[in-house]
Amino acid sequence: MQENNKLWLEIKEMFETSQTEVTIFNGAGSDSAKICDMLRVTSASAMGAVMLNTSGVVFDDWIRLYGGDTSDRVGISKINLLSKNGTPERVKQMLIVATDVVGGIFAINSGKFDEGIGDVWYFAPDTLDWEDLELRYSEFIAWLAQGNIDEFYSSMRWTNWRESAKNVEFDKAILIYPFLWSEEVNIETASKSIVPFDELFATNMEYREKFGIGD
Repeated sequence: MQENNKLWLEIKEMFETSQTEVTIFNGAGSDSAKICDMLRVTSASAMGAVMLNTSGVVFDDWIRLYGGDTSDRVGISKINLLSKNGTPERVKQMLIVATDVVGGIFAINSGKFDEGIGDVWYFAPDTLDWEDLELRYSEFIAWLAQGNIDEFYSSMRWTNWRESAKNVEFDKAILIYPFLWSEEVNIETASKSIVPFDELFATNMEYREKFGIGD
């Protein structure tokens, strides 16, 4: 592991001094260096520093930034269903780097969209569509630590959301029904249940295809 990596120490300090509640899960899995090589990510990059030194970071009990995979925590490899040559299979030509507890996905565009190559994009569960955040990975993690997450999620949070969110594991999500994209949804009164992330992802992709959104 790269515990003495200067960049990681700078990132860690940024996280630890954040006004947002941040939980760092120190220590990455034994395959983290191999996965970095597959993705052509170095320890001198922000993503490499996170992957080689953590098994994930949680921001505001809401956003999960993925690190190295471990036996008890999903990381970059598993969340992306990486192939043996490092190709993301969950979302073609998108590398998922973070998710939120309500099914939102933050992913780096590596060719799915012609514009914003290399940018972090957000899959919004209230629109079932992707939007370019126009942030590089290093800028994205700075936003996680220093940005206004409350404002970004103003329409997706309910009064006691933290009580629900803090119990959601990295491979789980909160299914809100009526769905966030539906006209009927009232975020305060909607039912909320913890389900596998894979289940909510599949549901969102099914409706996205049904409604003819995007590709």
